[in-house]
Amino acid sequence: MSTGAMRSDRLYAFFALACAITWLLATPMDLAWWRQVAPPPYAVAGAGLSALGPLFAVLLVARGQLREVFGRWRASPLWILFGLLLAPAVHLAATALFVAIGGRPVEWFHPPVTSEHVAALIVFSLGEEFGWRGFAHPRAARRYGLVRGTLLVGVAWGVWHLFYSVSPVTGRLDVLALFQNLVTVPLYAFPIAWLFERSNRSMAVAIACHAGGHLDQIGRAPRDLRLHALHVAVLAVVAALAARSLARDDVSRS
Repeated sequence: MSTGAMRSDRLYAFFALACAITWLLATPMDLAWWRQVAPPPYAVAGAGLSALGPLFAVLLVARGQLREVFGRWRASPLWILFGLLLAPAVHLAATALFVAIGGRPVEWFHPPVTSEHVAALIVFSLGEEFGWRGFAHPRAARRYGLVRGTLLVGVAWGVWHLFYSVSPVTGRLDVLALFQNLVTVPLYAFPIAWLFERSNRSMAVAIACHAGGHLDQIGRAPRDLRLHALHVAVLAVVAALAARSLARDDVSRS
């Protein structure tokens, strides 16, 4: 890819804008939690809108390219189903291993149980995926190949989540949430990229993958570090298998 083409794809401008918009909108809520006060209405509104940061960033940088970003939807229903089941399957495997080593999970499945959870499923899936998969993934793959491009998008995606690592209870940085955002989010980028590629980059599949993570959100599980460590281990294996397949795709395209 030529230097001129790299500059014109606006990939890093998208990363910077997505983070800046989301962090700016999320800051009032984080400050309210830090001060241990009830968040004002504008902080609540900002927190809700913060999920749309990647979408807003795409609208700003993808001039003349919006059809490419928003236009791919057709996919086999099986790929959509696989996307929805990706995160629950990883969580199920981790929970089964947890039981095998003597753990006693309170629940095996952690679905949305409040209206806020349901809203997050919808808003985050739509607000994020047009940015990370619809816009960033194809450009990062063109620049760096599928494996390194996916890693780049995954790291940026994890960093984007930083302002969601503040605990609403203590108002301080939640170390487990920070770890999940900086480690598990980039790992999930690989199986999502694999499904996205296999479905001819269908946004329906990308959104299904994201929605699946909210349908069974392991972050709602009790904080037993063994369970969360097993979740990372299972996910790392899945990510490695996906990366290996993507690497073969890179070779076949070269």
